[in-house]
Amino acid sequence: MGRFVCIGEIVKAIGLKGELKLYPLLDFYEPLLDSEFLVWQDGSPAELTGHRQAGSCWSLKVQGVTDRNQADLMVGRELGFQANNYRQETFPRPEEGLPFRYLGRQVKTADGQLVGTVDEVRVGGARYLLVIPGEKGEILIPTVEPILAHDDNLEGDLVIDPPEGLLDVQD
Repeated sequence: MGRFVCIGEIVKAIGLKGELKLYPLLDFYEPLLDSEFLVWQDGSPAELTGHRQAGSCWSLKVQGVTDRNQADLMVGRELGFQANNYRQETFPRPEEGLPFRYLGRQVKTADGQLVGTVDEVRVGGARYLLVIPGEKGEILIPTVEPILAHDDNLEGDLVIDPPEGLLDVQD
């Protein structure tokens, strides 16, 4: 089994008919809910029979979960996909890709200077920010062109062309 990428966590049971409340995380992408790639954190297939947005969360109906007691047993489970499926042609992903693919990758400048390793990805406006920890603080790299060329790979170095001052960290 490959690396599991969590898109959301079941946070509570809803009502008496077994619906579940999903709290979406950074890699959440709605079309994944209708895909064959959806799995639980243990790798078992997650078969949804319905879903709808409920405020900032999602209400899910899961195959085989028909009452409140069964739904209560699902609380705390994580929903996601196996990272190795991301490259498959039929995998649903947004044009800008999913942020999990940046984690753990080294960032270098176009001239080969090592900036560091991506430790976290944050939402920064309409795009993501790559967080690189350093001795003097965090370096935040926006995932916008021309700073970072589009990169939908899962491994290898990320190459940036930072504007002056982007890599400066204040004490």
